[in-house]
Amino acid sequence: MRWCSAPGAALTCREWDGQIVVFNQESGSTHLLDGFAGNVLRRLMEREWGATVDELAAALASGQDARERRESEQAVTAVLVELARLGMAHADAP
Repeated sequence: MRWCSAPGAALTCREWDGQIVVFNQESGSTHLLDGFAGNVLRRLMEREWGATVDELAAALASGQDARERRESEQAVTAVLVELARLGMAHADAP
């Protein structure tokens, strides 16, 4: 499954003190993301055709063992589910 961000023009991001503030023009909502969630969203926004959980986890962390990689993928999945709930990302069927 590939994940895509909301259209880039719809999201405006600013960073302060390691946190990301995102304004979603489509919903009119502003959200405060921690550094990890902000990095997931930014990586997703950089990819025109979206990304899989595995691709995002690999882009965010290198040199991890298998256990750390699974934990990273679980964390990325949790962030993507929350971003989808907030209207900032969506899953596309393969």
